[in-house]
Amino acid sequence: MHEDFRAELARLGLVALLILLFGMASGAWWLALLIGLGGYILWQLQQLWLFEEWLQGLKSNRPRLRGIWRHTADRISRIRSRARQRKKRLSRILHRFHDTLETMPDAAVILDDAFRIQWFNSAARSMLGLSPGSRDHGRRITGRLEAPELALWLDGDPTGQPLELSLPDPPQRELELRLAPFGKNQYLLTAHDITELKRIQRVRRDFIANVSHELRTPLTVVVGYLEMLAEEELPGEIRAALSASLRQAERMQHLVADLLMLSRLELEGDTQPRNEAVAVPALLRHLVEDAQRLCDSEHPHPVRLHLDEGLGLLGSETELASAFGNLLFNAILHTPAGTPIDLTWERHGAGARLVVADRGPGIAPEHLQRLTERFYRVDKSRSRERGGTGLGLSIVRHVLMRHDARIEIESEPGQGSCFRCLFPPARVVKL
Repeated sequence: MHEDFRAELARLGLVALLILLFGMASGAWWLALLIGLGGYILWQLQQLWLFEEWLQGLKSNRPRLRGIWRHTADRISRIRSRARQRKKRLSRILHRFHDTLETMPDAAVILDDAFRIQWFNSAARSMLGLSPGSRDHGRRITGRLEAPELALWLDGDPTGQPLELSLPDPPQRELELRLAPFGKNQYLLTAHDITELKRIQRVRRDFIANVSHELRTPLTVVVGYLEMLAEEELPGEIRAALSASLRQAERMQHLVADLLMLSRLELEGDTQPRNEAVAVPALLRHLVEDAQRLCDSEHPHPVRLHLDEGLGLLGSETELASAFGNLLFNAILHTPAGTPIDLTWERHGAGARLVVADRGPGIAPEHLQRLTERFYRVDKSRSRERGGTGLGLSIVRHVLMRHDARIEIESEPGQGSCFRCLFPPARVVKL
């Protein structure tokens, strides 16, 4: 019990003692109670009035407060002081946050839980065309940026994946939008201008496609002449040189073919492939036959098939053959001769999956995330010796993306590797 409260109890006890003494002396107990308690209540009402005036801002009343009222006023003053300090700190933090967003080259927009605009930085004005006044405040972002893909993105899981958005207003811009939870029932929308990056990617893609196209014809001529010369009776050293040249020329042909395939897949990335019913079991059998013809003499590999004969896919047979063939040939190239390879085509929930499992040397964990990058090789020297281009898994990834599918890779050094291609139910058909 604090000191002011004990003083208040002592004051009340003194009033009770005075009432008792006055009542005993005069015998008028009711008058003693009326004077004593009435005076005490009137004093408390005066203190309450002074306290209420002080709360309203009349600071001169504070020295006139007594007892519990003075103690309460002191506590409220301390609470107010701490609240003002917290408010100042929060205000400084908020200003620093706004200043940080203002200095960002990316557009930043704060949205409420209904995706209505609450605040935006200066970059959002130029990049997204938002007005600096109150015109866009409280307006839904989809009403300001009228793009169907933006509305679909916000209706789905926008915090999971970024959205690439093309704005046709001059100058035309390519933006990458990201959404992150911010504060209580708020979101921070950021827009990064990737126009120049997209332009560089198009230039790179066009350059690779053009160079690959220009190299294809002279390589075909070179390979033809080398094959013709290889059939002639020539000295051993010259024959060995011709064989080495032919192998390298054929490797260049494979590289050019893969580059052209990858460029076409990237160019057609936003379009849907042909939706023809593909008999996947028959396709896989043909791929296994081709693979065994290529490796029977030097590197035989038993391929064990586990096929669901009634399961097919909607898509492009040419693209699927390229993706499945790359996975199968990779397993053959990177496993010792005689090592079995399991090729499984089966249902997976309501969808379907292709599984290519080998018992090869496996892949270290640090390489798994980069396997689908173009030209990435785990063992560069060995891949070149076996004719690998480093583009196979990149082609697989692009083909699967165009077929609404994804790839999963599991591998441990010394335990082999497992590649799974997972297809959604919408792509599955019965044969």
